[in-house]
Amino acid sequence: MSLEKKIDNFIEKLKNFDKTSIKRKIFNPYAEYDENDISPLAPLIRCANLKNFLLSNSDADYILIAESPSSGARYTGIAMTSEKVIEKYDLKNLSYTSFNQKKTRKGEITASKVWEQISKSKNKFVLWNSFAFNIVENDKHWFENPEKKEVELNIDLLKDFMDMFPKAKIVAVGKTAQNALNMLNIKDFECVRHPSNDFKNEFKEQFKKYL
Repeated sequence: MSLEKKIDNFIEKLKNFDKTSIKRKIFNPYAEYDENDISPLAPLIRCANLKNFLLSNSDADYILIAESPSSGARYTGIAMTSEKVIEKYDLKNLSYTSFNQKKTRKGEITASKVWEQISKSKNKFVLWNSFAFNIVENDKHWFENPEKKEVELNIDLLKDFMDMFPKAKIVAVGKTAQNALNMLNIKDFECVRHPSNDFKNEFKEQFKKYL
């Protein structure tokens, strides 16, 4: 099966994920939209973004796996990638979906720090999360750290993602990703600190080996 077909199948699984299996409220950016989105076409745009990004990095050297999406993938469909990242690094074939994107691109600390390092590298990366969807509190606040049970219910998607890039080396970004890979009995992977609360710049130093 071609990579494009695998990606199409993967995106269909994302779109059709059964939210009723998760106790907390989640937002599926590949199937849903709300008043914060540019139009009802926003989910289709995010699906197209993900497909274009993965195809353009079909020969990826590394898979970076983090926790769960916040305002980055919420509006781009790509883990650890915000609208500000798309603009700053002129990422081709990717579009914006936030309502106010013409005035202000949506940003995210993790996305900014991850792409600051990726932009320095000669290697290619694909990015994903242990849990694929936004976890919502009171319709406003976004959790970034999924619970163990939520990761377990999402583990097939993580496995499918890694299976699309069998030659890429795996890097866990944070302990949640490390635990998710342990659930799959993956032995051959490396770990770096998650950059969201990295006040000592450990992530930056640890990431140098992948540049």
